[in-house]
Amino acid sequence: MLNTLYQPSDLKQIYTLRIDEENSNLLKIKKKLNWLAIARLVSFLLIIVSPFKIYPENHWSGIAITIISLVAFLILVKLHLKVKQQKNIIENLKKINENELLALDHHFSQFNAGSEFIDPNHFNSYDLDIFGKGSIFQFLNRTVTAEGTKKLASILQNPLKDPSSILKRQEMIKELALDIDWRHDFSAKGQLYLENPAESERLNSWGKESFQLKLHKIIAPLLFVLPIISISAIIFWIISGNSALFILAALLQLAFWITERKNIKSVYEQFGKREQILSKYALLLGLIEKHEWKSDEGRSIINDLKNSGLPSKEITKLRKITSAFDNRNNFLVGIILNTVFLWDIWCSFLLIKWHNKNKENYGIWSSAIAFFDAHNSLANYAFNHSDHIYPTPVIGEFKLKADNMGHPLIHAEKRINNSFYIDGNQQIIIVTGANMAGKSTFLRTVGVNMVLGMTGMPVCATAMEFVPVDVFSNMRTTDSLFDDESYFFAELKRIKAILDELSNGRKMLIILDEILKGTNSVDKLQGSQKLVKRLIGKNASAIIATHDLKLTEMANEHPEAIKNQCFEIEISNNEMHFDYKLRTGVTNTMNATFLMKKMGIIE
Repeated sequence: MLNTLYQPSDLKQIYTLRIDEENSNLLKIKKKLNWLAIARLVSFLLIIVSPFKIYPENHWSGIAITIISLVAFLILVKLHLKVKQQKNIIENLKKINENELLALDHHFSQFNAGSEFIDPNHFNSYDLDIFGKGSIFQFLNRTVTAEGTKKLASILQNPLKDPSSILKRQEMIKELALDIDWRHDFSAKGQLYLENPAESERLNSWGKESFQLKLHKIIAPLLFVLPIISISAIIFWIISGNSALFILAALLQLAFWITERKNIKSVYEQFGKREQILSKYALLLGLIEKHEWKSDEGRSIINDLKNSGLPSKEITKLRKITSAFDNRNNFLVGIILNTVFLWDIWCSFLLIKWHNKNKENYGIWSSAIAFFDAHNSLANYAFNHSDHIYPTPVIGEFKLKADNMGHPLIHAEKRINNSFYIDGNQQIIIVTGANMAGKSTFLRTVGVNMVLGMTGMPVCATAMEFVPVDVFSNMRTTDSLFDDESYFFAELKRIKAILDELSNGRKMLIILDEILKGTNSVDKLQGSQKLVKRLIGKNASAIIATHDLKLTEMANEHPEAIKNQCFEIEISNNEMHFDYKLRTGVTNTMNATFLMKKMGIIE
């Protein structure tokens, strides 16, 4: 378990060493698989050869060698599958560390971008690039289950507002961040089978399904009596040489198999389809159960799981039954098992019994796995960004005080950080600056760090104290041909929604980039001034970026409520220089005409 602060160079060394270790493990396990393959081939050949070569010479030796070879073959098949799974886990571990090396250099296209969660109507996620290519979600997403992916999206879409809940979440993330072995083990086992959302949803609704055999009232005693009869008939055949009794017993078992064949097929198909996902769930739940959780959230989840028994054990039982059921697919083995042990009916009976016992637990298991899967991603982000800090959530009127705050998606070598402070005494911050001076990036920096802070994650700052509130933004309004809705009308609807939420008493930080972009300058200024006055009247907290310097004059009229800040540029020797530093006051320099001349658009 790791418990210290790592610099990016340290992290690269950690991941590189782990890759080397997994390469070494791969070589060892490949050798083991080769030996198992040879042993399995030898046992199979003995099964084929002994009845024709050894049995005629020595009946007892032929029978013994055939039985021993068959048992050995089945054991080796199971062992081969187990070792092959270990090999797949090692390969996954290697790939995980390779991906993290890429992520440290801000290459994260290998991770799911969560584009399916893009929602232009969400109060901030569309404007703040929470989802989609190059988004916050893609930056931190390491989920390995469909439900975990949805849970992570939900955490970002619905951040916490209660400071005590945020602190508990921080505790959970800190605990997981330190345990890289557990996190990578979880991810590697989760990648053994990547289910799609439809499969996950079907699994959660599986508890509503029911299965039943035709002979369910008498099947239990038959499952014991008929195999005993068949085994006795085999012994009688060996001793007396008369096979008639065994043939009669086999025909009787065949009759029951024919009676139940439709139900057997249905049960096999239903459980067989879910065997892979449930096997993965067993591995993940086993990791969750065995971990000694110290955080309140971790202990709460594990206690809920244990109330209905250890789920990993229950799912492992299911996996063993379905694995045994798969033996029917081997023609030779299937015939032997079904003529002696009523194998298919036995397995169907056990699966139905298991389903009836556990069908209410599927949703609980899936929810627990999704929780830890999502938090695994949050903790991985915290580990990779140990230079970021956990902010302090507080109670009271809204305020945000951040030192050296930057946007986490900008590489540290290029990122320019700014300190920022807003509270109830100065509710409206008007930010001015030339094109490309950094206004929009700054707005997103504030919004993203607020969202990250309310999810319990570290933020890109050296210190941050804030009152958790919803972040409502209007930065990237789009028109809609489908809804016959203009850009301007869409923006008005967005602003109206923000005002309605304020009227309903919802606490929020409002982020606006160029109010009323879709109208003329005079109308825009008048509308913007009236909107700012309404925001002041509603005691709102807002950051507004604008090119309209006239709007900044409102600070003279409302000095207690409005504060002007700006980004400046320097033009010298026919070149522009940006420092992206936030200053107090109003910008003195605009650059639209300069850029148009430089690009040859105008003279």
